[in-house]
Amino acid sequence: MRFRAGAAIKRRTGETTRIKPKTKNFTMKKKAWSVASVSTLLVMIAIIIVVNLIGLRLFARADLTDNKIYTLSDASKRLVSNLEDRLTVKAYFTRDLPPPYNANARYVNDALEDYRSYSNGHFHFEFIDPADEEALEKEAQQYRVQPAQVNVVEKDNLQVKKVYMGLVLIYGDKHETIPIIQNVDNFEYEMTSTIKRLTAEKLPKIGFLGNFNTPDLGQEMRNATTALSRFYEVVPVNTMTGSELIPDDIDVLCIVQPETPFDDWTKFCIDQFIMRGGKVGWFMNKVNADASSSVATGIHLNIDDMTRKYGFSVADNLVTDAHASMINVQSQQGFFMVRNLVRYPAFPEIRTFNSESQIVKDLQAVAMFFPSSVDTLTPVGGSVSFKPLMFSSDKSKVQRNSYDINPMNRADASVFIDPPQMLGVSIEGTFGSFFEGKSVPVPADSNAMAPSIGILTSSPETRMVVFGEGNFVQDQYMQGGSSNLILFLNSIDWLSQDSDLLTIRSREAAIRPLDPDISDQTKQTVKLANLLGPPVLILLFGAYRWSARRNRRKGVTL
Repeated sequence: MRFRAGAAIKRRTGETTRIKPKTKNFTMKKKAWSVASVSTLLVMIAIIIVVNLIGLRLFARADLTDNKIYTLSDASKRLVSNLEDRLTVKAYFTRDLPPPYNANARYVNDALEDYRSYSNGHFHFEFIDPADEEALEKEAQQYRVQPAQVNVVEKDNLQVKKVYMGLVLIYGDKHETIPIIQNVDNFEYEMTSTIKRLTAEKLPKIGFLGNFNTPDLGQEMRNATTALSRFYEVVPVNTMTGSELIPDDIDVLCIVQPETPFDDWTKFCIDQFIMRGGKVGWFMNKVNADASSSVATGIHLNIDDMTRKYGFSVADNLVTDAHASMINVQSQQGFFMVRNLVRYPAFPEIRTFNSESQIVKDLQAVAMFFPSSVDTLTPVGGSVSFKPLMFSSDKSKVQRNSYDINPMNRADASVFIDPPQMLGVSIEGTFGSFFEGKSVPVPADSNAMAPSIGILTSSPETRMVVFGEGNFVQDQYMQGGSSNLILFLNSIDWLSQDSDLLTIRSREAAIRPLDPDISDQTKQTVKLANLLGPPVLILLFGAYRWSARRNRRKGVTL
């Protein structure tokens, strides 16, 4: 039987009295609850302190990203664990950086702690605020760590603040500088590649074949060569003067987008480079096209007979795809020039990659520009294995002989009926010489004498990569941090058999575009779900909490 405190109750005698509330017991219960709450709070604080003290000795982190981009890679762990001398990192960071740079400083500190924990005592670092002393500021600038200016809001005023956010790595009598860290997305790659370059006795040498109307390294391929020069020595290769073969100290030869026929001497130089175990990257398509003029013509390189000897050929075609990049097209409407975004099939967007290849397994999408397909065949006189790298979509269209690249000619979806086309392949094994049983050709330089040398007829184990596209390597089509640059650098790393940098760089590329085939209604639904979903969930959670509290209050009785 329940009674409310203070309720009137009629006795059998007919008199009315009131039951006084049990305030004493209520007060005692309240005090007991308060003591228990304080005790619980103190226990929780003690647990947090103990956990943090343990954390100073033991380090662990849960990385839930697909590619584990916030976990130090095995390559980085292996590199610092093999250090033979003391490596010191001086982190010149301004104290109390404004957001979001303060989060970057914390991330850098955690990452350096990771490097140190795997270095067997050879990796050391310290954080220095150059503003503390004038001498420290001069020291930072001597290492080429220059201050940056950032906007901060202090006391409701927008101010410009001078800050430092750079590193210098010192190893023996050598040092390397990362002058500014504004984005930590690829910090591990920056650090590990810098350590690798700092500790290497010599850099591998990458040669680029010149002449034949190939892109100029300093003008049209500045992005690619600048990125390469951080880890390799980049040199031009000229086969049109003298009678020297390609130097033995070149590790990888890149043949990028030639447009004129190869002479026999150049073919001989490439062939004998392969026979000596050299690695070759072929980046070339068979169509010379210009989107602005809508003109496309075939390219004859006089090289197919030789490449077939190695097990491949780049086809004389143009691969277009319904899954393509968007471009700006200018058209006249009345008296006005109007710009429109249109999908351009001659610029396929590639999303089908071989997950078993280190070169492409972590890429999500790359753009190709007027590509040709790559064909493979069983070579004569060699033993090789092929690994396809990437394909166009199942909505492809292969053009041969004549090419329609006018962006205003909107092709109907029904014409994209060709199967996926292979646009890249890696090849490993031993290769036979194209010049076996032939004489040494005369050098292209008319003033040079033909060398009296023997012809090597078979190669040791070596590698090639072949892409039916050479435009994506050029600045006109490549952005500094794009997947296209990553694809090119990964290819060079694989050829030079440097898988450490390859695995770190690739896992930073996480572009996840929506499927272009989904309907506009589905796209709108996804947008609305992203916009309205979070606040609706919060409101529902709040309503649930409010309802639960109200029910608990109703059930409280004395």
